[in-house]
Amino acid sequence: MSKLVISSTIAQYRAFMDYRYQAYKIELTQLLQQLKNFGLLFLVVLGSAMLGMILLLFLGLGKIIDSSEAPQYGAQMAWLYLLLQSVMLSAMKSAIKNSQQRLFQHTIVRSTWLACMDIKLLLLSNAWLLASAVIALDLTFTQWLRAPHFILFMLLQFGLGVLCLYKPRALIYGLGFTAVLVLLPINITSLVYHSSFIVLFALSMLLPVFLLNDRLSVNSLFTFWLSFFIQHCWVLVWRVALLLCVFMAMTTLLHERADLAAIFSVLVLAFIVLFTSSLQFDCGKLHDKYSLFFQANNQQRWFFISQFIPSCLFFFITLLSYLLFVAKIGWLLLSLGVVWCAVQLYIAQKKPAHYALAWMVITGLLLALIA
Repeated sequence: MSKLVISSTIAQYRAFMDYRYQAYKIELTQLLQQLKNFGLLFLVVLGSAMLGMILLLFLGLGKIIDSSEAPQYGAQMAWLYLLLQSVMLSAMKSAIKNSQQRLFQHTIVRSTWLACMDIKLLLLSNAWLLASAVIALDLTFTQWLRAPHFILFMLLQFGLGVLCLYKPRALIYGLGFTAVLVLLPINITSLVYHSSFIVLFALSMLLPVFLLNDRLSVNSLFTFWLSFFIQHCWVLVWRVALLLCVFMAMTTLLHERADLAAIFSVLVLAFIVLFTSSLQFDCGKLHDKYSLFFQANNQQRWFFISQFIPSCLFFFITLLSYLLFVAKIGWLLLSLGVVWCAVQLYIAQKKPAHYALAWMVITGLLLALIA
């Protein structure tokens, strides 16, 4: 191959790389714009808590590394990190792969170039893996000998990112299987836990695709909403993942500062109300889209009522899970939480622009009363 051909190929690859990077930035910008309903909330609440979230991220990685005395807890923490990473990468998947122009790209470049750029952008997007790499570079040789499972954990982080791009079904199956493993009352080492993770995710790649929605007949309001959540499971997945993160953080904080349990109860209730009642935004859009159809079938009233049921069920299931597996909450605060969720649902339906402001005001008032 002549130097001219090699130079031409390199120039073409660099041009393609620039194109993909620009498309990546544009799609990420569009993704951020989709959060406009939560704009004020993310800016004020999550923005101000960013430093604390970063510190919790590295604290959790420290628990995964130093898990010789409590391997099951370390494995549960690792599973939670892998879940949150998968949720984040799933949200960014379209930007990473440039899915909108994917067919066009197949006509202009070879498949190996596509895969190479996908992996580059995946590594750029995977903040969880980058955080692990920072910790890994700081470990001494002696610390590596005491935590060989951390190498497997980083391999899992990279491997699950690849699965997220190309085999998302295997990723879902694997997360389900490994969730069962970390909840079983067994006594095994951290190295065995992470080795088992790799085996279970590898086996998940061999399982056939199962599409429940193809076998579901939509003949009632119940099956209508069930079909919607099966087809758009993402609206539940990211909320469940963030709630699990909140539960894990509360477990750690309660263990360290039990004297602040009352304040922690208000905070966890606030996030439960936030992530469950915000589901009304998605349900409300679906109601607006199909209201004329159900009106023509004389089911407009029941269809209007049914749009609030998913959020309410999600709230009570989440609250019950917290009470059973994490900690108790006083009856007065529980009652206020139910009323609070109803208020947020009403605001989401009638005054969506004031949703975030109302949530912050009520959270602040409850914290002031507790303090």
